[in-house]
Amino acid sequence: MLKKLSFLLAACLIVMTGCKDDELAPVIIFNELEVGAFPFLNELKTAEFDLADLAGSAYEMDVYFVDGEGGSKVAQYNIFVSFDDNNPDNGDLSSDEALYRSLTPSDFAPLGDKGNLGTTVRIPFSDVAAFVGAGADGAVISGDRFQFRTEIVTTSGTTFNSVNSTPAVTNAFGGIWNFNVNATCPLSDDAFVGTYTCSYGDVYDSFPLFGADVQPFGPAPLSLDVTLSTVSGSSTRRSFNYGAYLLPGYGFGTSDITLEFACDVVTSTNIDSGAGCGSGSIQASQTGVASFDLNDDSTWTIEYNDFDPNGGCGPSPLPFSIIFTKQ
Repeated sequence: MLKKLSFLLAACLIVMTGCKDDELAPVIIFNELEVGAFPFLNELKTAEFDLADLAGSAYEMDVYFVDGEGGSKVAQYNIFVSFDDNNPDNGDLSSDEALYRSLTPSDFAPLGDKGNLGTTVRIPFSDVAAFVGAGADGAVISGDRFQFRTEIVTTSGTTFNSVNSTPAVTNAFGGIWNFNVNATCPLSDDAFVGTYTCSYGDVYDSFPLFGADVQPFGPAPLSLDVTLSTVSGSSTRRSFNYGAYLLPGYGFGTSDITLEFACDVVTSTNIDSGAGCGSGSIQASQTGVASFDLNDDSTWTIEYNDFDPNGGCGPSPLPFSIIFTKQ
């Protein structure tokens, strides 16, 4: 019976995506058969605010719109921002979300190799810092973060965003709804890249998930090699993939991970299995922020909570940590 339950779970958890073609992306379809829309990241040009030159810094990316009609159904592209002040020593300037900019068809032009309508999003630090009330000298320091959320309003008046979009839009088709911009210290391209061995610092005991024993990446001791690579448009982001997840019971493939090295702290995007029990996907999320040495790329440790979220599969968050050691 347990074997049968394990098979049924695996069958219902596996989520398959097709070839990466943003024109064929599985965007939301409502009951009235309206096809959705999303912004496709064509090029990330600059992804951070440089603490050494805040006045001259700007976040910049090219996006075009995928809506089944080359972007012509997009009536508004709205950009919201909030400020996350992570350094209370200079006062808490955190701000609630507010509409920063609303772009309309007069701001759009053909962009990318498909000729879809799109736009260049350029967000100067000085402008957005003043907008959120953090424009004074010294108000923004290491670790402070600007959080951006975007949405599309179609010509029919329907709003699309990360909430009513499918995970495949961001995970498989290059869609970009929400993004963070950190005040940070640029890194050289040869720092925090190459082969690293991942080992457990701490890890929860294996347990049967629907009859199949699981831990994040298999039993301890763990020795998992990954390759960190630079991310276009950013000097501080590194991308890699942990590989199979929830071993030995299931072995789901995972989405690529992005690490953000911001002067003295490093943050990780979620480890996403892409599989769940009918309520999102099983993921592991970072707990807090991890420290690192800007001048030493040999090792650092990141703490995660597994099953946070749990994809509707039941387990409460379980802590583990991963130690990265350069080879």
